Amino acid sequence: MSVKPTVKKLDTELVSCFRFLNLNKLQAYTLEREVLGATKRLDCEKECYVGCVTLLEDNLAEIFNFFIRQRITVEQCDLLISLFSNMQTTTTEVPRLVNQMLRFIDCKLTMSYTILAND
Repeated sequence: MSVKPTVKKLDTELVSCFRFLNLNKLQAYTLEREVLGATKRLDCEKECYVGCVTLLEDNLAEIFNFFIRQRITVEQCDLLISLFSNMQTTTTEVPRLVNQMLRFIDCKLTMSYTILAND
């Protein structure tokens, strides 16, 4: 799932998303309808949908409720932390929402780091 920062002049931006990695078509469409900020994409290689939800204060309970109602396992999801920066080396804090989400669903963490070209 491609998540890109929206700010033009950027030093560092961190985006945290909860991902459902193995949804069927009905689950994917239900996720978009029921969870604030949810998106889906078809993973043709695995023949399933991947759902992605940017973590917000308002949607943590919705994510957890979807997880429970759809009987998703912790192996079928992760928390993606994406760091976008125009610096080779940087340190940034992970939002508290990530810790809160891990209290609901103790899934694996996946990290991505993207170095943006300076204009």
